[in-house]
Amino acid sequence: MRRIRLSVARIALICLAHTFWAAPLLAQTPTDADLEALRFYIGEDNEQAIRSEIRRLQLRYPDWTVPEDLTNVRRSVPSETINTIYDQIATADYDGARRTIEQTSQAYPDWSPSAQMLETLALSEAQTRFTEAVDAEEHTTAIRIARSNPSLLRCERVNNAWLMAEQYQALDQNDAAIEVYRGTIRSCIDPDILVATLEKSAAVASLAQLADLANSAREQVPGAAERLSTVEDRLRAGIQAEGRMPSSGARTSVPNGSAPQTSIEVESVPTPTAPQASLRPSMRPQALAPRRTAPLTRAPAPSAGLSEAQRAADRGDWARCLALTANAQDGATLSQRGWCALNSNRPMEALSDFQNAASRAPTEQNRLDSTYGMALAMLRLSMVDQAAAVAARTHFAPPQRLEIERQILDNRGVDAYERRDYRRAIAYFNELERITGVMRRDIALLRGYAYLNSGQKTAARAEFQRLHDQMATPASRNALSEAMR
Repeated sequence: MRRIRLSVARIALICLAHTFWAAPLLAQTPTDADLEALRFYIGEDNEQAIRSEIRRLQLRYPDWTVPEDLTNVRRSVPSETINTIYDQIATADYDGARRTIEQTSQAYPDWSPSAQMLETLALSEAQTRFTEAVDAEEHTTAIRIARSNPSLLRCERVNNAWLMAEQYQALDQNDAAIEVYRGTIRSCIDPDILVATLEKSAAVASLAQLADLANSAREQVPGAAERLSTVEDRLRAGIQAEGRMPSSGARTSVPNGSAPQTSIEVESVPTPTAPQASLRPSMRPQALAPRRTAPLTRAPAPSAGLSEAQRAADRGDWARCLALTANAQDGATLSQRGWCALNSNRPMEALSDFQNAASRAPTEQNRLDSTYGMALAMLRLSMVDQAAAVAARTHFAPPQRLEIERQILDNRGVDAYERRDYRRAIAYFNELERITGVMRRDIALLRGYAYLNSGQKTAARAEFQRLHDQMATPASRNALSEAMR
């Protein structure tokens, strides 16, 4: 038998080659540690070193595909770290949250906290400071904090506005308190909020001021006029004043948007820019979804993850809710995720979540709730015909159906106006007013211009005059001037 003799050098070379080519069998893709050098070169923007390191990694890991966008190679922040930051905010450990943000920024130079995270931190801290100042009867401090943080005065946090008014009252600045109550009434459209605001204002308002506030409340939500008049008469009777009912036929508009999204104007109400008839202004209102935080009914015993997501949604912490439901598979959690995505202005993602939730719904009510969210997401995406088709085949609850039909008519009316089909736009707007009993001021103004552009000057003047009588603004004055030409 022929004997094969191998030199020590050849044996070492074979072993080295075996080690090199066997390595991919153990790990087919680079580990996090393997990518450190590439990340460093990317951060340094050293193209030659990047190309060399990529070639080395491709030889070692033949199955590895180089990302088209090399920034994807950069190390991402673990979700546990993000959760820690939000947990620290939730427990009022604001200094700890800032330290964690700083430490994370140092460990991950390509990461920076999102605007939503910083807003959540700032708002939560401001809320804590405001509450502490109120509890400590530090009236001036509480007022300063509230005025420096307008987000504290959203309608969804209306109790802050009421507390702010009470701080002014404690300082014997009753006129300033009345302005806070007036701003609340002009900004919020929930009848319960309007009633409570009237009741609170009665402690400091004169008869004239109470009458003015009540009129503003009726103009804000005409559908609740009778209830508000009853409250006004009761409050007037409480101070031995004669009851007064408003004149009939008053019609005014509801501000664009939903109450939870509205900030209370404490000192003044902004006036919209007047559209010119010849320019065909685009006044498409945003189809805002209601601030839903959970399905109408939930499956019995929600999972711990779903419960935590619901708590985050209750706080309006949409980013936290989305993070907690990132890998959702069951219908109830997907539906909750859909509402959080919709409130985060991510309608495409919300639509996908609602569609999946509807197909996996654990209860019939959950399916209806998800289908309702699906229709709202479609409207946000201007998929009006698709939303109408969903509404036609779904047995929505009356309030849900009214909201869907309202947005459909709203969108179709604006579409018709922008196509210069003014008569059809008028028909849509009239039907919108008929089914809701309410006409937003911007839509009423648009209807007036539709009258004007279709040659119905008398109707246009009447529309603009009504708006001007309700609240004189540059927009109503300019519109009235246009109609008088």
